[in-house]
Amino acid sequence: MSAEIPNRLHENRLLALLPTGELENLRRHAEVLALRHGHHAIVPDEPILHVYFPLNCLLSMVTTMEDGSTVESGSIGREGMSGIPVLLNAGQTTMPTFVQIPGEAARLRAEVVREAYERSNEVRTILNRYIHTTVVVGSQSAACNALHRVEARMCRWLLMSSDGVASEEVNLTQEYLAAMLGVRRPGVTEVAGKLRSEGLIDYTRGCIRILDRTGLEKLACECYGRVKGEYERLLGAV
Repeated sequence: MSAEIPNRLHENRLLALLPTGELENLRRHAEVLALRHGHHAIVPDEPILHVYFPLNCLLSMVTTMEDGSTVESGSIGREGMSGIPVLLNAGQTTMPTFVQIPGEAARLRAEVVREAYERSNEVRTILNRYIHTTVVVGSQSAACNALHRVEARMCRWLLMSSDGVASEEVNLTQEYLAAMLGVRRPGVTEVAGKLRSEGLIDYTRGCIRILDRTGLEKLACECYGRVKGEYERLLGAV
C-alpha cells in the first residue's frame, strides 16, 4: 500500500480513535478510493463484502418504498463507517447505502474489520459507541421527518453534511436534496431561495455553499444539536 495511507486514514475521525497498533494493522489492508456519486457501498439483500470509512465523501443510508420514493434515514461522513451489519454478524441488510457527495474513502474487506472488532476490546468499545450513535441518528431522523418543517430539516441536513465532508460546500443538486428529505422539489427551491436571500447560503447547480453557519444553526431544528452532542459525548468532536 501507498506510504501516504497512514495519514489519510486519520482523516476519518472514527479510525483516528483506534489504538495505534490496530490502526496499523488496518492500514496494511486498506485502499483509498475516489468514489463517484451513486456508487453503492451496500447493495440491499446482498452480502456486505467491504466496509467504507469516508475521508471527504458522504454516504447515505436510504429507505426505498415500492413506488420508488426514497427518504434518507442516516448519513455517514468522516465521523463514521458503512457496514454496521458486519459487526453484528448480520452480513447484509435491506437498506442500501450509496455515495451522496463524491470524494474519497478508505475501503477494507469486511472480514478484516470484523476480526479487529472481535480481537480488540478497545476497538469493540469505540465501534459499539458508534453503533449507538447511528441508533440515535435514525430515531432522531424519524421524528424530524414527521414533525419538523422543511426549512428546519434542510438547515439540519446541510449542517450535518458539511460536518461529514469537512467543507462548507455540499456538492448536491436541489433535486437530490428533495429526494433525501422526502419532499417535492418546489419546496426545496423555495427554502433555498429564502436562505440565499438572507445571506446564509449560496448555490449553483450541483453545489450549495454555506456562508453563515451560525445563522443556519439558528434556523435548524433541535435534531442537529442533539445528534452532534451525542457524537461528541461518545466519540469526541467531529
